[in-house]
Amino acid sequence: MLRKPFLRATLFVVGLGFFVQLTGINAIVYYSPRIFEAMGFTDDIVKLGLSALVQVAGLVAVFIALLVIDRMGRRPVLLIGIGTMVLANLLLVIVFAIGGGHFDGALTIAGFIGLVLFTAGFTFGFGSLVWVYAGEAMPAHLRSLGASVMLTSDLVANVIVGAFFLTMLNALGGAGAFAVFGVIAILAFFFVVWLAPETKGRPLEDIGQFWKNGGRW
Repeated sequence: MLRKPFLRATLFVVGLGFFVQLTGINAIVYYSPRIFEAMGFTDDIVKLGLSALVQVAGLVAVFIALLVIDRMGRRPVLLIGIGTMVLANLLLVIVFAIGGGHFDGALTIAGFIGLVLFTAGFTFGFGSLVWVYAGEAMPAHLRSLGASVMLTSDLVANVIVGAFFLTMLNALGGAGAFAVFGVIAILAFFFVVWLAPETKGRPLEDIGQFWKNGGRW
């Protein structure tokens, strides 16, 4: 895995595993009530209810992705999902920058929409595809090892986000925290453009040739 021609494949699965978490999805999953509190929501029932609605939106996005993935292809679905996350981060940065700790009705609605878009973008792209790529991006003799490496990088990044998000939120504020996630999402977008193979309609056995050709079919 660490030698040509499959070094690029290893870089892809490791990087994808990291980006899945470093783009911030589990910050939303773990701390969405805290984020809603920063937006001015104080009632615990309301915060939990809004958090549940955000996750429902993510579930709907997964079902939509499953309906279109074999028609659109892997790369377009993943790029649309990440692009949606970039836009959601931009909206959240604007909301927190304008709000400055004093949110009115319009800003709280915009913040909620931002979190919905963020979660839906993640589940449409990363959420529906990352483990598909874990199986399709490696040739048969490296497939189980590739999936293990991706899972390891995913778990390491998850620990990083879980450990440092609240510190980042307190230090940088909502605008700064989501600006960081936005920059990481942009990096993830170009990472996918650079390395992700389009495996739609391709036999699994062909992926080895893709990497041997320098990442070209």
